[in-house]
Amino acid sequence: MAKKQQRKPQRPSQEAATATEAKNGLNLKEMLNAEALGKLKQLEKDMKAESERQAQEAAEKKRREQEEREKNKSFGELLEEYEKKGKGKFS
Repeated sequence: MAKKQQRKPQRPSQEAATATEAKNGLNLKEMLNAEALGKLKQLEKDMKAESERQAQEAAEKKRREQEEREKNKSFGELLEEYEKKGKGKFS
């Protein structure tokens, strides 16, 4: 009978090694040094501030456009709007 060849254990892949480390209690905070973590947190704050600023600018632009439309309405449009509300003098 032929001898069976012994199989060598395969090296775990990078993903498996990362998963194993995660199971051992290591997390991203522990893997990164404090300086890199600080930079990431600052970047996150900057991104949030930028998105809030953009949202405020968009709301302000929308408000200005609405004011401009109201300002430029014709007499006929204003009269129609008044009659739709049902507050006409002779309604």
